[in-house]
Amino acid sequence: MASAAFDGGKAWDFLVAFFAARRSFLAVFARYEARVHRFAREAGVHRDDLVIPPASLARLFHARRLQYLRDVRFAALRSHAHGLFRESGIVEPLDTVASHCYHEISILLEEHLSVVRFQHLSDPRRYEQMFEEVSGYYPARLRRVRKLLADGVRRVEEILPEWARDRVFVRSAYLFGERLARGVWEGEGGLDGLYAHAYPGGAPEGYLEAGRSFVASGFQPEGRRALEQAVAIARRPRRARSRRASGCIAEARRMLKALPQPKPVPA
Repeated sequence: MASAAFDGGKAWDFLVAFFAARRSFLAVFARYEARVHRFAREAGVHRDDLVIPPASLARLFHARRLQYLRDVRFAALRSHAHGLFRESGIVEPLDTVASHCYHEISILLEEHLSVVRFQHLSDPRRYEQMFEEVSGYYPARLRRVRKLLADGVRRVEEILPEWARDRVFVRSAYLFGERLARGVWEGEGGLDGLYAHAYPGGAPEGYLEAGRSFVASGFQPEGRRALEQAVAIARRPRRARSRRASGCIAEARRMLKALPQPKPVPA
């Protein structure tokens, strides 16, 4: 991917769309799971034995949230995936993930709208048949999308090192990576987690790359801040640190010493 034709802007836009779609989906999934468990608890049965009445089944999702998930989040993800991969002739699993997620959420939305429309059916046998269908479809589709997104995260982890030297990626990651990757990697902060998968030297190398990029383009205040963040990692509680990470911290110190001192702010 990191070739002369590589478009760092498109790659970053794809990452933004991917993680935004993932956050939105996980919120919908958590709400669905919480409601099913609540209904099962109130009925005193295991969730697998739960028979949800029409009004409750229609409230398992907010139709507008599902529509937003499909028409905004997953539509954007699919569009950015096609623009980055398919239109460049690249066969890429992330493009497949994006398309399948959009497809599954589309079907889930239509199934839910059918339940909402037909919840007042006077024929209980017709409702029973519908319930048997959607009671299996709902969790199956949700879990399928969750697995697709988990596969997508693993593929992102594999591909990040190929993108990590692009100038747009380097600067965008530094400026917006904390919010982008918040909560993605358990036990790691947003930007630190992103850097851990993008660079062999982890966060020190990520901050060093950002510092180099800004300084090379004449943005010394931004470069200084990034280099200072690389050096500050040395003051964190000591954990196993690779030789590469330690070397990046040392290089950031050298660069900071070579930079002109900032002008004092007038009193």
